[in-house]
Amino acid sequence: MASSPKYKSLRGMPDLVSEDAASLRWIEEKAREVFQLFGFKEIETPILEETGVFTRSIGEDTDIVEKEMYSFTDRGGKNISLRPEGTAPIIRAYIEHSLYNDSDLVKLFYSGPMFRGERPQKGRLRQFHQIGAEVIGTVDPFLDAELILNLDAFLKRIGVSGFTVLINSIGCAKDRSGYKKALKTFLDKNSGTLCEDCKRRSRTNVLRVLDCKQKSCKDVLKGAPSILESLCGSCMNDYEKLKNILSETGINFREKTDLVRGLDYYTNTIFEVIHPSLGAQDAIAAGGRYDNLTKQMGGPDVGATGYAVGVERLLLIVDKKNIPSQESGVLVIPIDDNSRAKTFEVADALRASGIPSEMAPPGKSLKGQMRRAHKEAREYVIIIGGDEIKSGELLLKNMESGEQQKLTVEKIIDELKAKR
Repeated sequence: MASSPKYKSLRGMPDLVSEDAASLRWIEEKAREVFQLFGFKEIETPILEETGVFTRSIGEDTDIVEKEMYSFTDRGGKNISLRPEGTAPIIRAYIEHSLYNDSDLVKLFYSGPMFRGERPQKGRLRQFHQIGAEVIGTVDPFLDAELILNLDAFLKRIGVSGFTVLINSIGCAKDRSGYKKALKTFLDKNSGTLCEDCKRRSRTNVLRVLDCKQKSCKDVLKGAPSILESLCGSCMNDYEKLKNILSETGINFREKTDLVRGLDYYTNTIFEVIHPSLGAQDAIAAGGRYDNLTKQMGGPDVGATGYAVGVERLLLIVDKKNIPSQESGVLVIPIDDNSRAKTFEVADALRASGIPSEMAPPGKSLKGQMRRAHKEAREYVIIIGGDEIKSGELLLKNMESGEQQKLTVEKIIDELKAKR
């Protein structure tokens, strides 16, 4: 007889079980608290979009589009993709629903799974979760600073410390055009020591060379021209203003002139947040301006800025002591089968009063049920047998102190509510 197949989750797409799922939800709730303080509204977009939403915004020469997107043709013959990032779908929704008619400045936040077919490693998965924010409608260094302040507040809200904000400016389209030529000229003179990927990138998307982690390429880039040397007066003024604002607000930032982003839509200010405990892959969040994207996707010509946080990266550095454990609730235990109906009734009454509770399953002795309650860290159990049903007073036991009381259901509810 053939054995049944044993299915496993796909590589790089792990299950989130129990405490892992609770930790994810806790981080999302803390993010919501901070976003509400800053006046953001929540948005949720589908995980599937037309592939063009990403190829038009992210750029066809980027690693995400070339190598990492999960794309396929649906039954109707439309080319669709699992979202690899959150900004492009939000801009699509901003345009589709004419959100620019609601307000001159639209502030949105999101959370949810993203998908990239890259090599799985610690903190880098094929299905991963992001929390992000987008501010759409204007160009203003104060909004860039406020967004970084928002990110700083969120990280501190969940107890993360020791991080550094890296900033740079990649200028406007004209600035980048001039810098790309200067950088390509420099790289052509040093092409012999570049890795094969960077040789290709120098022809297709030269700024991506700046993000290479190969030592030989990093050594070459030490002598590369700085993009700041190519900034026009307006872009440089915005960048200097941002640095002044961050300094005045006490944000721990550092200028990194070779910082680039892997998506084509970025303009002017970009930033990244790194944490020393993560090793070489030390980024936990990143973002910046994308002033041309809305117009490029068919919407109004307005400025925008945003960021995204990698939740799996956060979970590697968050002190688990800061994350409240899931409440096990009260275990209501029947001594015998004749007591199960009363047990069902009591558990339901507790839940109706807002007290988490669960009826013990059949098949175990009272001793076995008590062992289960201890293993599950139950604070209280209620024990019901024939004597308790006759007297109308049930046995409430504190599992930590061992204290026992005989109380009516109403008094048990009052007692537990007072403890909560």
